[in-house]
Amino acid sequence: MKKILTCMLLLALVLSTACAEQKKSITTGLPTDQAEARIMICQMDNEPGARPQKGIGSADIVYETEIYDGGYTRYTAVFNDTIPEKIEAIRSARIVHADICNEYQGAFIHYGGQKYPGSDVYHTFTILEGFGPRYDGIKGDKDFYRDKSRKAPNNVICNLKNIYDRTDWSTVTCRSPLRFTGKFRVPGQGDAVTRFRVPYRKGYVPSYEWDDALQKYRRLYNDKPFVDGETGEQVLVDNVIVQHVEYSWFEGESDRPKVKLRGENKCDYFIGGKHFTGTWKRSRIRNNTVYYDDNGKKVKLNPGTTYIEVLRLEREIEIEG
Repeated sequence: MKKILTCMLLLALVLSTACAEQKKSITTGLPTDQAEARIMICQMDNEPGARPQKGIGSADIVYETEIYDGGYTRYTAVFNDTIPEKIEAIRSARIVHADICNEYQGAFIHYGGQKYPGSDVYHTFTILEGFGPRYDGIKGDKDFYRDKSRKAPNNVICNLKNIYDRTDWSTVTCRSPLRFTGKFRVPGQGDAVTRFRVPYRKGYVPSYEWDDALQKYRRLYNDKPFVDGETGEQVLVDNVIVQHVEYSWFEGESDRPKVKLRGENKCDYFIGGKHFTGTWKRSRIRNNTVYYDDNGKKVKLNPGTTYIEVLRLEREIEIEG
């Protein structure tokens, strides 16, 4: 009997230690079996012809950025916890997207990129340190092809899982700018908000509705459910950051964005059904962004999916409820 009790105590100790040492994902804060993060950052189209995007519901983090003066946006989707077999539609990169990719230093997936002098993303690739592998579908990679059921240029499919499997991850050390709590919590600061909109322009208006039963935000686009084109399911989000930034345009050209992701500016946070404000800071592009509340404390997000709406300073969010 003594031996049985001893074995039971040892087993309980081992199980307790294993639970205490459970690794957490650096992109969601959720438990993971990964020894190291293997992050894939993907440029995804957001023109009407690309909607609904396929595979975007599996992303851990999604950035929405304006790439044309007038409000047209594009997504930068960050995959780590789940790697879908395919995603659609892949589009080209701008310097702002390279700056976002440098936050994670994983593998970068895109289909071409801007090459104009002064806004040449390929030049940015060469000067930024720590970039992981880069896969450019426009150069003939076999894991990129066009969906015949959709019209170009909104129809590039990427075999993401194939690229993930053939990547040499031994040379890649990923990171993340986000920090998470250990479990779901409602922030002690801020006001209860059940619905808000982020108006980039007509036809490009994401909004979020808090679902108290699910303890998540339902994402909408142009007041309709934002769904994954593969599963047909509405995308649910745990955290939303509206990161306000300075926008300008190279030589006044409306398709050559200059987005100031270095320095400091204001933020709006939507976590656990509450809204509060603060600031973001990034001392240089080679460093991670740090998110603070108005008290100067680093913001911790709820475990799960995060959407980051990168919004030019002259635009304001609309809180509806």
